[in-house]
Amino acid sequence: MKEQKKGFLVSLLVLLTASAQAQLPGYAARYTQPGVDVQNYAFSIKLSDSTNQIQGETGIRFTRADDRQTVWFDLISPRDSSQTGMRVRAVSLPDGKAVPFSQRNDRVFINLPAAPNQPTEVVIRYDGTPAKGLIISQNKFGERTFFGDNWPNNARNYLPVIDHPSDKATCSFAVNAPATYRIIANGKFLNESSLPNGRKLTRWQENTPIPTKVMVIGAAKFAVEEVGSVGGVPVQSWLYPNDSQKGFIDYRPAKEILQYFISKIGPYSYEKLANVESTTIFGGMENASCIFYNEKIIVGKKDSDVEALLAHEIAHQWFGNSATEADWSQLWLSEGFATYFSALYLEHAYGKDTLNAVLNQNKGQIFRYAALKPKGTIVDSTASNLMDLLNPNSYQKGGWVLHMLRHELGDDTFWKGIRAYYEKFRNANAQSSDLQAVMESVSGKKLGQFFQQWLHQPGYPEIVWGTSYDAAKKALVIDVRQAQRTGAFFAIPLTFSIRGANGREISRTARLTMTEQTQTFTVPLANKPISILIDPDNTVLMRAVEMGK
Repeated sequence: MKEQKKGFLVSLLVLLTASAQAQLPGYAARYTQPGVDVQNYAFSIKLSDSTNQIQGETGIRFTRADDRQTVWFDLISPRDSSQTGMRVRAVSLPDGKAVPFSQRNDRVFINLPAAPNQPTEVVIRYDGTPAKGLIISQNKFGERTFFGDNWPNNARNYLPVIDHPSDKATCSFAVNAPATYRIIANGKFLNESSLPNGRKLTRWQENTPIPTKVMVIGAAKFAVEEVGSVGGVPVQSWLYPNDSQKGFIDYRPAKEILQYFISKIGPYSYEKLANVESTTIFGGMENASCIFYNEKIIVGKKDSDVEALLAHEIAHQWFGNSATEADWSQLWLSEGFATYFSALYLEHAYGKDTLNAVLNQNKGQIFRYAALKPKGTIVDSTASNLMDLLNPNSYQKGGWVLHMLRHELGDDTFWKGIRAYYEKFRNANAQSSDLQAVMESVSGKKLGQFFQQWLHQPGYPEIVWGTSYDAAKKALVIDVRQAQRTGAFFAIPLTFSIRGANGREISRTARLTMTEQTQTFTVPLANKPISILIDPDNTVLMRAVEMGK
């Protein structure tokens, strides 16, 4: 979850719990090089206590599908008016031979001999002070810290990369830093070695391809707890020493959450799960195998809000990190999934009432956002500022789409489809149309209308409904109208609960499918009901108002 740093626990539960086109998604043409595929990044970074300047050397192994001789990598250049940006000092082949390059438009352009479909390696040496991406600051205890903060495409502020979620690669980090810091990064810890002048080198290696948005390092004074392991995956908590007593309690549910998701979705893709206290701009950031949580979210006791946050970020390890959206316009495949799977974990841990409380809070978020952005859709390639995609359409409405899909297909088929989707797109990229195709294959149902109306159509159904009892025909007459002003109508499955004098359910209607603006349903019923409740199981994203109430 990329929650902005405000409100924290007060708004956590709200925030957590709170496409079908074949062409390239919306942003890819601006941010990618079709035919260029990075296989591995070997990052070496030197950090200092005397300056915010870093020194970097990155080895990049990639292929070109054609005979192009110029390739580029994203790297923010120095600005005339500021002291931030990265200046490239040299580009070479692995044997040290210099390679021609130029730096312009926040990219490094490299000229190479053509080598179609052959691996090519280059080494880029650079230095500078990052404006974003690597946050160098003081934590709440006044201690200096360094934390990667890459989403959406801020890795390029301190790492030369193809900074788009579709170009996934393995990576390694070798961090040269003062020996007072402990270093966390993606993947498996390799080793630490002492260096002269009170410094040390720490090396981590991630052998699973991941998008650049979740390739990070963290450097701080840490206390580390080994929580245990799940299926051979070690679970760790990394806390600032002054927070460790409380924070170890907060982060401990991660082991059970990891076990739940492995059992429900499929294998975990990474070498460890480290939950890390950090000083960054987000409430939580799902970096692959080393999740960063904001330092202000420390409670020191079992807390369902904190569990919801942990579950959200851990769910991202499957959805967003492993099965990655092909483009930012498909962000709901990451955030909508994490939002709903956090709620599913809470349902598992605390019961259905908790799930419904979360769904209803999320519904309120969706309604309020739709009032502000009535034309907004879940799949959105129009945002000029990618941070604007961090909104209730991507999170809460995306989560509600999965909840509705679960009830459209039934629990068994839904989970079968989720496992099949994850298996097919594990460590790869997907679009909404891919999820639709998997769910159609598993269920045997055509889901085009479902995905079209919920992902590509703005708003939600606003239902006005009323009932009358026809004693002569012994039938309940239900009149329903869609009153939303978006100009588009939805196909909606409706169920009505028929209640007796004590408010308990006597019976309920079969599923009635509304496809028109106005419809009347006639349901056989022996006696006049005391009261009627619409959507008793809370399975449809809609605002429903009963006439006369």
